[in-house]
Amino acid sequence: MALCANVVVLGPAMGFGYSAVAERAMRAEKADGDLQLDAYQANWMATVSALGTPIGCLLSSVVMGRGRKISMYVTSLISMAGWVTIYMSNSYVQILVGRSVSGIATGMASVPTTVYVGEIAGPKWRGTMVTWTSISIALGVLIVYIFGYIFQDNWRLVALICALFPLCAIALALLVVPESPLWLRDRNRPDEALEIMKKFRGIPKDQPAPAEVLFELKPRQQKKNQNVLKYLTKRSSLVPFGIMVGFFFFQQFAGIFVVIYNAVIIMDKSGVQVDPFFGAILIGIARFIASLLTAGVSRKFGRRIPSVISGIGMTIFMGGLSLYLFLIEKGTVMADNGVVPVICMVMYIFTSTLGFLAIPFAMVGEIFPSKVKDILSGMTVALGYVFSAITIKMYPNMEKLMNMYGVFLFFATISLIGVIFILLFLPETKGKTLREIEDMFSTKKKVFELQSVAERVVEEVIVPTPVDLLQRN
Repeated sequence: MALCANVVVLGPAMGFGYSAVAERAMRAEKADGDLQLDAYQANWMATVSALGTPIGCLLSSVVMGRGRKISMYVTSLISMAGWVTIYMSNSYVQILVGRSVSGIATGMASVPTTVYVGEIAGPKWRGTMVTWTSISIALGVLIVYIFGYIFQDNWRLVALICALFPLCAIALALLVVPESPLWLRDRNRPDEALEIMKKFRGIPKDQPAPAEVLFELKPRQQKKNQNVLKYLTKRSSLVPFGIMVGFFFFQQFAGIFVVIYNAVIIMDKSGVQVDPFFGAILIGIARFIASLLTAGVSRKFGRRIPSVISGIGMTIFMGGLSLYLFLIEKGTVMADNGVVPVICMVMYIFTSTLGFLAIPFAMVGEIFPSKVKDILSGMTVALGYVFSAITIKMYPNMEKLMNMYGVFLFFATISLIGVIFILLFLPETKGKTLREIEDMFSTKKKVFELQSVAERVVEEVIVPTPVDLLQRN
């Protein structure tokens, strides 16, 4: 079911890489009078998608209240509508509309899927399975790069093929994927929740649910209405919010999404001797492999070490590419046959995925206090995508002003400053409970630590029986 849920991510994720493979075909002269874009319009084609993404992030929290299954269905429906609109576009405005709709779907895609997988997975597999969303995003980008390589001159066909993925996701959401049992539990539908949870845990219908399953479905204690603004202004909320917004700032202004959105054009202008579309595929492969490694690296080394290594790698490879292009600009003859730019670009994406690209998205689910997690996580990711839209829109002007080597030197500099930021401010959350993470930013650490110890002692002594759980239900 987790794999089926992650199919929902593929179609929206392709929107990240579509502008990279479609821009050259859209800007080429058409003998049949088909739609043609200039450089300014092509840049807006990429930017409007990034502008729609934060809207989707905020919208997902609203739709998720109607159900995890419904949110996945709506996300896929919006994604398919965006791709079909692009395919049928006969004007520049229609392309912008299609790309905007696709961007909204991109913003909506990851949160419901991650939450659903987290709610259905057992404790042993949960930490690994929630990373499948980032893997699915990387796979979606790689697939659209491959389609762009095969159909280099047919951006309409690429859009149409991309529409097939959300169509499959709609079928899975309607026919295969059940609703989250925890969502059903919170909506006072315990019988349905228990039936579905027994399926997920491999328990036959005619057998009673064991204690651990009943414990998973134990209703949460209802709290009285409290002032959310009060919790938003606490130090335990403001400090992690500032840290995460800063992390997303360095993530985006280090050029990660600029490279993803413009991979083919950047490869073409960087002196690469291979087909730029094939170079984009290499970038997609590097990101996909790194996303597979990220879960294990983060689980073993935590958050800070991979982030620091990631930033250092980004600085080295962007700085190396900048120096390479600067030397060529000054007339130096390189005997590498364009191998160095390929290595620098691929390794930049690889190292960025190990830390700067993946870890901020993972940390928003654990660093904020539970009372304001939904609000602050949505706001943080939305701001991250706003930064993305700004960098994508600025990129052509920066290239004209600073030349390509100047832009890459800027990205390298921001990456280095980001490393310093991580060393000074980013907390380590490895091995800590959500409560302990919250206590790191609180002014009452000692009190919380004593309470935490007391609670652990009580939990070790008092073990609820199945009868107790049923009575509490």
